[in-house]
Order: sequence, then C-alpha cells, then structure tokens
Amino acid sequence: MELTLENIKNDPYQNFIDYLSNDQTRYTYIRILRKFLNAIPKEIFEKNLQKSGNTIPELATLFVELAHKDIELVKQIIRAYARELKNNPTNLKKSTLKNQLKPIVTLFAANEIDYSWTVTNKILEKPEISKDRAYTREELQTLMLSACDILDKIIILLFSSAGFRLGAWDYLTWNDIIFFYTEDKKLKGIGIRVYAGDAEEYWTHGTPEAQKILLLYREEWKNRFGKYPENSDPLIVSAKIHAMTRLSSKGVGGRVRKLLERSGLKGNNVQADNGFRKFFNTMCRRAKVFEEDREDMMGHYRGLQKHYERYEELDFERFPEYQKAISFLTIDDTERKDAVIQQKDQEISDLQAEKEVSTDLQKQLDEMKIKQEKMDKILAIRKNFLPL
Repeated sequence: MELTLENIKNDPYQNFIDYLSNDQTRYTYIRILRKFLNAIPKEIFEKNLQKSGNTIPELATLFVELAHKDIELVKQIIRAYARELKNNPTNLKKSTLKNQLKPIVTLFAANEIDYSWTVTNKILEKPEISKDRAYTREELQTLMLSACDILDKIIILLFSSAGFRLGAWDYLTWNDIIFFYTEDKKLKGIGIRVYAGDAEEYWTHGTPEAQKILLLYREEWKNRFGKYPENSDPLIVSAKIHAMTRLSSKGVGGRVRKLLERSGLKGNNVQADNGFRKFFNTMCRRAKVFEEDREDMMGHYRGLQKHYERYEELDFERFPEYQKAISFLTIDDTERKDAVIQQKDQEISDLQAEKEVSTDLQKQLDEMKIKQEKMDKILAIRKNFLPL
C-alpha cells in the first residue's frame, strides 16, 4: 500500500463522516447539516473566500475554511441560524431544537475547530415544562401482563430500569451488555453501553430482573438460531423474520403502542416511550441516587465529546449508587422483595467489611504503638550511656 498526495489531502467533510461511526446517526446528521449549509447565502463564501460550491462536501469544506479564517463571522452565521430555528414555526419540538446544532458541533469537533456554544445554546428557547408523567409501577405491571412474548418484556424491563431513549435500540448489541454476579453466583445487575461508537456514547445499568429476562432470551435465541448470539449481533431481533434482523427503534415504538392499546392504558397522559425514562428518573430520585450519577446514567452530561472509558466490573463506579434504586426500579412484586433482601444483605456485608477494615487498622495502630514504645525505651537506654 502506498499513500498518494490525494490520500493525504485534508478533507473536512470526510473528517465529519469518519467521526460518525453509526450509520443511522450519520444519515441523520448529514440530512440536518445539508439543511444548515444550504441556508447560508452563497455570497458569504464568494466574498470572504473567493470560492463557491453547491454539493454538501463542497459547502462543508468552505464552511470549515471560513471558520479557520474568520470565526467571528461564523459565530454570527450560527447564531442567526439558531434565531431562525427559534422564531420560525416548524414541526420540531422546542426540546429538540438543539439537536439541529449537533451536526455543526460534530463538523467542528472533527476538524478541531475551537468554538464555545454557550451563547448559541442560550438563544434557543428553554423546553416547555412537559405535562406528561412517568409510568407508575402498577401500570408497568399491567404492561407486563399484556406482553405477548419475551420481546415485549425485554422492552419494558430494559426501558424502565436503564432509562435510555428510544433511539438507543438502533445501537444496542450483545457486546454492549455486561452481566454482573454476586460472589455466590446470584444475579446482581447489568452494565449497558448506550450509543456505542457514537459521540454521545455513555453507560447506564439494568436490574437483576432485566438481567434474568435477557438470559432467558439468550436461551430462546439459541433455540431459534442454533447458537448463542455473537457480540456483534443486535440485542433484540424481529420475531417475524427468520433472519437475524434488528428490531429497530421504530419497531420497538410500535410494540409499545400496541401494548398500551391491549392493556387499556392508551391515553393515560404518559408518553409511550419517554414514560419509561421518566420512571427511571423518578425512582432513582426517590432512592436518593446521587444526582450527578443519575444524570450521567441518563446521558445528560456527555454532549458530543468523545470519552474513553474502559469498563470492567470493578470500574463501574456508578453501580453502587444504582444499586440503591434496584428495589425501586424492579417491576414484579416478588422480584422486588428479593431485591430488597439482596440489598440488605449487601449492606450487612459492606458493614462487616468496614468493621474488618477498622479492626485491621486498629491492630496496625496497636502494633505501631508497641514498636514506638520499644524504640523510645531503646533511645532512653542509649541516652543514659552516652558520655557527657
């Protein structure tokens, strides 16, 4: 293999494409970026760069070049665009307006352009206070009873115990799930990587109840396909197709709506998908999970900055906080009683461990005290024999 001058040439648009590893995110970001770039008057590029372009790669390259040359002008362009998004009636929800800026953020990040988004973000209106509510545990129990198959149950239990957004189902693979066990091999919970490979990647957790249903699904997977799922396989696949076809977020949303209809819960002032996320947030708050950990497990602190966390079980620093909420997040009454018992056992075990550490420390202090006393005696004897 030999590099050519063409290979080495910097391509801002290709940098943008390379930055997005997920196909669905790439498609969405390209569509939104095209809308933004086409809104910029062509005269700006002709006047400031003496260049012009029509295609998205050409316009993206020109915009990056303009940012390197005159960042103040680029700030004015982006802020003007933000005001247009805010003031012009569109079919976008106010809560999703900032998503229209994410492809620009990505374009800048991919081309190492330093830009502060604080003022731009403040231009957009704050989201209206939502009038919808979280599912209650009783409603989730009703949904579980209305579930047609194991797929419905997985959707309910993972959605409600992990708190991720609907779009996360388009990313999840078996490689994104880590099963935790206690020392005596009991189910402890799961770690879940959300938006793997995307700029917004983060980690959250799931309950032992969700862990149990996933383990059952693995067995069903083996019966259906003749082998256990590979790490790269989608976490859940369509039940109607014999091939290993991912059940997309659209399919998951459709199943949830059918569940609401069958259970008689449709029209209960709960957003079909976001109600699970609100349940997660509410239960974590009631369990007094540390706020920053709760927000982090909902992906609120990640933005578009890549992070590089290598996770083994001992590295899951948020899991002890999540464990406080397991009994709150568990749906089945029997499972919840087991979760309470396991949590009490864990608390007793932690207290015993602390007591053992305290005892060891006291023993070390006593030994140090004895050694010091011996040293003091030796020094006193030596002092008495020293010549004046």
